[in-house]
Amino acid sequence: MRVPLDAAGEARCQRLMADLLLIDLHQHPVVLPDAPARFTEYLRGASYRWGFEAVRAGGWSTVATANAFRAAARSGDMSFVDFDDLVDELAEMLGDVRASAGVGVVCSADAIEAARANGTIGFLPTLEHLGIGHDLRRLDLLYTMGVRLAGLTYAKRNLLGDGLLERSDAGLSELGVAAIERMNDLGIAVDLSHAGHTTALEAIACSRAPVIFSHNASYTLRPTRRTRTDEELTLCAAKGGLIAITAVPNSLRDDPAQDIGCVLDHYDYMVRLVGVEHVGIGTDTLIGDHVGYHRVMMGRSGPDAFPTPYLNGLESPADGSNIVRGLIARGYDDAQVRAIAGGNALSYFRRVWK
Repeated sequence: MRVPLDAAGEARCQRLMADLLLIDLHQHPVVLPDAPARFTEYLRGASYRWGFEAVRAGGWSTVATANAFRAAARSGDMSFVDFDDLVDELAEMLGDVRASAGVGVVCSADAIEAARANGTIGFLPTLEHLGIGHDLRRLDLLYTMGVRLAGLTYAKRNLLGDGLLERSDAGLSELGVAAIERMNDLGIAVDLSHAGHTTALEAIACSRAPVIFSHNASYTLRPTRRTRTDEELTLCAAKGGLIAITAVPNSLRDDPAQDIGCVLDHYDYMVRLVGVEHVGIGTDTLIGDHVGYHRVMMGRSGPDAFPTPYLNGLESPADGSNIVRGLIARGYDDAQVRAIAGGNALSYFRRVWK
């Protein structure tokens, strides 16, 4: 589905897309098998196929790669991934990117701009979940491998702090505070997308550099444990942080027929709450059956049924330009579209990266 525009809107979209910096701050650009039942087998396997064509079709300039699928399949839970599995997956991706034409690893704001200028797709090495255990030296290894953005926790408690599904919501540990300090020193953006409420507030307070919610949405519009409160969002923005909007099916609505409109509602709300300069894109899309993936990975802990099988208009990275079309349809001007599409992300990286 393409978001419909009138003739003037269509002309604007074509003009903007011609030189637009379009950055997805949280994407899984991996091609999954057609049969959901084979997801775990595939994820535990020896190699992936990366969706370079889908990323290019979506108009993306740079995508943050959100590595962790294989590590999660091997450990059984994203919250307890093994560091060696993360490194293995990351190393494979880096090798595949460097061996592929028209794609390149980007680890700086200048490299992101250069990639856009020469028509190369930028792959920004990113971790869904840091997974360093008790060893802070592993942060230096990840930085050396190009990681410039990483999730502090996943849903459950790790040695750094509590995730958003942990019943205690106890916040950061002393090790977590030290990890944030080291990430600040190196220039790795602290991603709080899966952090518990108290963990997020404490991380915002103790981080010297602005933090990021790379794939979240508004609790006010969608009150779940996965969305973020106005308090968290405004404090993040007040310290120069960035909030990027997710597009996972069934995460923003319970309707049996969901489309990109529910995603755009959260852009509208976030712009009103924190200002357009603190809003970005973090689709959390992948190439395959997203809901089928959830059924397999959640197993018995998942719901008996999901309301919709997909989110129409934003199903995969190939639908990226629909966000631009949607913002135009919602009345955003050219400067606002450019800011949300990637300008804000680039400015955020310049504030955080060394």
